[in-house]
Amino acid sequence: MLSICVEVSSAAMYLDNDPGVLISACLFGDGAGAAVLSRDSGTGQRSVEWIDNASLIDPGQRTALMFEQRDGLLRNVLTRAVPMLAADYAGQVLRSVLTRNRLAIDDVSTWILHAGGRDVLLAMQHQLQLGPQALRYSAAMLREYGNLSSAFVYFVLEAALADSAPAGWWWLSSFGAGFACHGALLKVH
Repeated sequence: MLSICVEVSSAAMYLDNDPGVLISACLFGDGAGAAVLSRDSGTGQRSVEWIDNASLIDPGQRTALMFEQRDGLLRNVLTRAVPMLAADYAGQVLRSVLTRNRLAIDDVSTWILHAGGRDVLLAMQHQLQLGPQALRYSAAMLREYGNLSSAFVYFVLEAALADSAPAGWWWLSSFGAGFACHGALLKVH
């Protein structure tokens, strides 16, 4: 399976005094990532197998995170509700997939999470009852690159693979406008 994500956040460089717009301008970066998931790892490489996934989309929360047009430019709308929405929806998606696969949160050895920002990462840590070490790859990529939107999880995945994170069940999750949250259960060998 091939997945490609490209984000050009700089295309929405609208500036005004709105706190969400200012945070977006400081936090979002351009990024691209791709992953090929296969059962055949090839010689000497780890294999990443996509086992199951789920999504949650709530159009009723659309105005919490979205783009709008203003003066012919894209303007990012980022509200204070985003960290809690992202954490709540990430928890719901995770529990759905784990229940279907008869797994518990403790069965997940590595977390590949779209950080979204420091407050989002802290909200997810609290919601999922994880220690800071569990989110180290997401935190490191956020420090290094900022929020790369959909491509972010591929940077985190690459960091975990390069660090030889423990094999086993991995959880990959991202969120975005819509309001939407997506998650995938991976088996890494």
